[in-house]
Amino acid sequence: MSKTVRKIPGDFESFFHLLRKDLRLELRSLSTLSITVIFTAVVVSLFNITFPFGVDEKNLIVSIIIWVIFLFSSLIVSSGIIDVDMKNKSVDLLFILGIKPEIYFLSKVFATVLILSLVQIVTFGLFYILFQFSVNSLWIVIVAIIVNVGISTLNTILGIVTSRNNVNQNLLSILVLPFTLPFLMGSVEITNILSSNTFVLSEISNSMIAIFCFDLIFLILGAILTGIYFKLEN
Repeated sequence: MSKTVRKIPGDFESFFHLLRKDLRLELRSLSTLSITVIFTAVVVSLFNITFPFGVDEKNLIVSIIIWVIFLFSSLIVSSGIIDVDMKNKSVDLLFILGIKPEIYFLSKVFATVLILSLVQIVTFGLFYILFQFSVNSLWIVIVAIIVNVGISTLNTILGIVTSRNNVNQNLLSILVLPFTLPFLMGSVEITNILSSNTFVLSEISNSMIAIFCFDLIFLILGAILTGIYFKLEN
């Protein structure tokens, strides 16, 4: 019992140390975040110029565009965060120092979630300014968080495998798309409903529960599989 109790603070300390490291590196350079924000701003501006849809169609089309932009932005962010450790082999040193692969995985997921949250704020802000696209603020925040966690988890799992095996990063985009379809379809449906004037909570509850369940499944499986992957590799 005493050994278990002593390990828990060590795991938490390792998690927050890795999380602070990733955030500090990103906020110091702003390379990944600036590229992602510029990419988002350019895409939103192009759609603003060429947008031909009527009011009825606008909400659905904008909902699709928002989450497609977010998906590709998440690929940029997760790749940048993971490549830092993989290119200089510092991840091997972390494991030698006793940090568990599961803790490493979770720190990468939540670092990606926090940085993508800034991207989501910029994305929704730009769509509100350029398209007057407004949604129920409380519920869209909840939806954004749970979708963010799910997509960040998937990107981290696949990003670790592709980076570790020196696989072309373009392949990551192909691998991510089929796994993220449940998240994208659910988030588009919910965002479209939230943007209407006749919003009813029961209309989005099933989709939100489904996305939340996918989050838990991928988060737990991702931590377990990452641990097994690194142990087998060593």
